[in-house]
Amino acid sequence: MSEIKTDSRTLMIANPGGGDTIGYLQKTIGQLPKNKKSIIVEFPCLGIPRIAYALGEEAVKIDKEKSMDQLLLDYDRNAPAEMSEYIYTKNDSSDYILMNPRSNPENPVTRRINSNSSLIELPLYLKNKLSSMYDYIFFVSQGTMIHPATLYGMKVADIIVFYSLSEIEFVNNYTFSKKSNEVFGIEKERLILFSATNHLQSNNIAIYTKHSELAKKISEIEPNVIQWSPRNSLKTGNENIGLIDPMDHLTLKYHLREAKTELSDLEMKNITSITERIRGQLAEGHLDDYVSSLTNEDKRQKIKYLIADMVRSITDFVFTMPITDVIEMVQKEITELGVIQEILDDPTISSIEINGPDQVIAEINGKDIHMEHIKFQGTEHLIQTIDKMLMPIGKPLSSNEPIIDANYRGFRICAVADNKHYSGVSGGHSLISIRKFPPNVYTDEECINYGNISLEGTEFLQFAIKMGANTLVAGGTNSGKTAKLLMFPQYVPKITRIISIEDSEELMYASKLQYKDYPNLPSLLVKNIEDKDKSYGIGKLVKATLRLKPSVLAIGEIRDEEAASEALIAMNTGHVIWTTIHANSAAEAAVRLLQLNGNTNAAAAQVAGSLDLILFQKRSKKTGVRVLMEISELISYKGTEEPVLNTIFKYNPTTQVLEFKNKIKSTSFLEKIQSEEPDEKEYHRWCEVEGI
Repeated sequence: MSEIKTDSRTLMIANPGGGDTIGYLQKTIGQLPKNKKSIIVEFPCLGIPRIAYALGEEAVKIDKEKSMDQLLLDYDRNAPAEMSEYIYTKNDSSDYILMNPRSNPENPVTRRINSNSSLIELPLYLKNKLSSMYDYIFFVSQGTMIHPATLYGMKVADIIVFYSLSEIEFVNNYTFSKKSNEVFGIEKERLILFSATNHLQSNNIAIYTKHSELAKKISEIEPNVIQWSPRNSLKTGNENIGLIDPMDHLTLKYHLREAKTELSDLEMKNITSITERIRGQLAEGHLDDYVSSLTNEDKRQKIKYLIADMVRSITDFVFTMPITDVIEMVQKEITELGVIQEILDDPTISSIEINGPDQVIAEINGKDIHMEHIKFQGTEHLIQTIDKMLMPIGKPLSSNEPIIDANYRGFRICAVADNKHYSGVSGGHSLISIRKFPPNVYTDEECINYGNISLEGTEFLQFAIKMGANTLVAGGTNSGKTAKLLMFPQYVPKITRIISIEDSEELMYASKLQYKDYPNLPSLLVKNIEDKDKSYGIGKLVKATLRLKPSVLAIGEIRDEEAASEALIAMNTGHVIWTTIHANSAAEAAVRLLQLNGNTNAAAAQVAGSLDLILFQKRSKKTGVRVLMEISELISYKGTEEPVLNTIFKYNPTTQVLEFKNKIKSTSFLEKIQSEEPDEKEYHRWCEVEGI
């Protein structure tokens, strides 16, 4: 048995007779010494959020995390936060711990806790914690003796003040005060009657009617010494949570629980159940952040906060271990991917290939590096990690679906099942490839410093894109085509309506940090289903987009005839097109685009008259740097086989510089530029002018 004694004063403010006491209580606090700190604590007995609404609009807006509801839930689960996390500070003489203003009295917080023990212990816990922070602690009760927090609040309070706002309330409170002394043994000296009506008088009992007199009495009272001993269990038997028979508690001493950290088999099973439930909630309500958390540390932290709230709100599982430990275990299970987490989080790593437990390859600054220090414990560990990685996406590997190619905002995952564990198609271990798409867009300065382009080349692109050039970015796989396309909105006015169309979420201009102030960047995504008539490929989306008043159509990649044909139609109807194509040179890109448009003389004339620029990118095998090798203008075709190009810039491998070669010559492109009324100096710099 131990004692708790504090220098602060704890008061229980009760009005079992009925009305709200907060206004009168504030008047009493106003009479206390000015250099003293006070806090008003609203008890959860009836679940009615009275005080917040009495305080005004600002208090009504408090988050549920900053409330008595959350404090009680956290304490019930043995995981209370720092007391400051629950305290609402208002610009007056007091702080507050308030009931959640949005709580539902029909489903009060007391129904979501495991045991009345939490309500019984709450007053002493609050007194113990708040006494080091405040000179006066005011417990505001909503209930009567049948409510555990009210009964035990009276037991620990130094003084109990029964506030009466009318004669009828006074009669009820007087009866309640007598019962508190005669039945429950609370000393008369600690029971005070206060009446808001000053004409009540009695020769037998003291009735306070002035706030100044009550404040003086509060200052003079001696602190109440509390006897307590550790409690060993969270349950007190079959009980009705939130209600007690006060007669059963006449002689009970105060108990405080001790947390157990040992985890039973049942608790492990419960944690698994909680984890699966929360995974479902995250997938249903927070899918973007959940998936992004795989490779984004900020998103992962947000998901951890959500998990903590979700765990605290689940009340159908009981643990002897602290709830903080449960939260940590669930967070780790859902958000962390073990040995590869560090390279997933590393912003300098753009792609990861995993070929086996000790075969992890990462691309760093354009070079593939064998990360020899990263090793899985074995095949089973690798498989578990792959399964966990695919969980947020909802596409598990199986023998029926041995290859998963999942594109999601921020990255792309391709997983291949092995033929031993999954009856898949990989002859060795299961494979996984991760390509990360950064949230920001490369700036011109970064590209110049990286070695992708020269300053002069950048200045030309700024001019050409601004003038409305239909631009095709060509290159092999992983050559930086999409990264180049992502830069183009920087060269046009922010209000420009740029609609992106793609089969994977790689462009998504509106999600990039540089374009957060661009209000006109909608995006469309391919939708493929078994019924082809109801599917929407790139070609069909391009056709539909022409009715959405686009200024620019940014097409992720042209792969098939329908997409190529619709892109050509869009260019011919005066829309600007930015797109990419797989090719090994600028000339090959021109040939490929023509082939996809029918490979006829008529198509050749249309393509040459519509497409303005071809940019060819290549990844250096030696350095890994993605270099812009060529910027060429499509002039015409010789028949349907040979494109006629005007090379404007060409990469010099000796000097490692993209060098200027020729000015713009195409009649159609020059006419387009002239219609944009360019700066005369810029026009003469980049455009071939007759007679000059």
